[in-house]
Amino acid sequence: MTIFWLSELFQDSLRNLIRHKLRSALTLLGVVFGIAAVITMLAVGEGAQRTVLEEIGALGLRNIIVDSVKPSDLEASEDSSSGGWRILQYGLTERDAERIENLKAAQVNRALRIDKKTYAAGKRLDLTVLGVKPAYFMGLRTRLIRGRMLGEIDDARANPVAVVTPAAAEAIGGVGGATWQTIKIGSKYFDVVGIVDVPTQKGNQAAYIPYASAFAAFSTTTMKMEAGRYEFSRTEVGQLLIRADREDDIEALAASVKRTLAIDHSTGDFKMTVPLALLKSKQRTQRVFNLVLITIAGISLLVGGIGIMNIMLTTVMERIREIGIRRAVGASRRDIFLQFLAETLTLSSMGGVFGVALGLAMVPVAAQWTKWPGIVTPSSVILSLLVASCVGLVFGTAPAIRASRLNPVDALRHE
Repeated sequence: MTIFWLSELFQDSLRNLIRHKLRSALTLLGVVFGIAAVITMLAVGEGAQRTVLEEIGALGLRNIIVDSVKPSDLEASEDSSSGGWRILQYGLTERDAERIENLKAAQVNRALRIDKKTYAAGKRLDLTVLGVKPAYFMGLRTRLIRGRMLGEIDDARANPVAVVTPAAAEAIGGVGGATWQTIKIGSKYFDVVGIVDVPTQKGNQAAYIPYASAFAAFSTTTMKMEAGRYEFSRTEVGQLLIRADREDDIEALAASVKRTLAIDHSTGDFKMTVPLALLKSKQRTQRVFNLVLITIAGISLLVGGIGIMNIMLTTVMERIREIGIRRAVGASRRDIFLQFLAETLTLSSMGGVFGVALGLAMVPVAAQWTKWPGIVTPSSVILSLLVASCVGLVFGTAPAIRASRLNPVDALRHE
């Protein structure tokens, strides 16, 4: 019986709205655009959040990455001999690595940074070259695309082999692709045996060679000639990849690493990246971003709700005589109240449905424009429909109450 009554109430509401098609359609627009904005913004926000979290998560939430960097104000020692030479020493040292290992970190992997000119397939490349041990890749979410990874035997024998990132492989090119091509690093040649996707070099041109090969071929000192003088740069450790036992230990370990490095480094010649801290920071930023988006969409819905209230108040004024007739034939105030509230809910719910459809159509466009993937979740669709219904409920109550409180005698006399 209740279902039949609700169905009849809905059909009656729909007939009254169709009676004024243009007015109903224009009233819907505020809700439609508001809901479409909610769907689109939440989809783009969700896509951005997942992309960022995946990128940060790929670095390893139990990792701390410390890179040697060359300070802009680094002072060099210079001799007085003809032509002159300069010695630049900066960055991480073996002593730093040993101290950090004593902090009870689960694993400390060293990487040598090779500052040499690189060539392949007869052209100059702009490669970042790192000498690493095979365990280095285990701390990161590394994905093998083609060929093979560096193995323990490569490091034990100091084999002249390398693996490269996809961007480097594309730059190398050559017949049959980058795999099994030869790259020249300084004066040494290395065979490319694999292509790997490494999170720390996302989109960068980078090559990885065995740690022993790098140390044997290039040591830790780089010589460069500029303006008629020689410049020697010495960096013992290019990068440290520190892995904690547990995610809960990261904050304390990061603080200890920073204090340890501060003992011998006052020139800012290192950069520390803590993926877990980045993740928490991004999550806080994303929450604020989502709040701003929802607020903007909420303002649009508020405007749409005010429009609905205005139209329904106008509708009540136009149908005063009809209300009087209904009351005269036995309709109660409750019946009149529910009739007008049902019309408002029907109007706002239709706006919600059309808004969701428009929002789903706008998501690919917004994703293309923002360069973030658009991900529509079921919860965002349900939330949008509930919000649309709430708009009708809130802004339709006042007109419905006004209609139900009309005096039947005065209503029948209304012209």
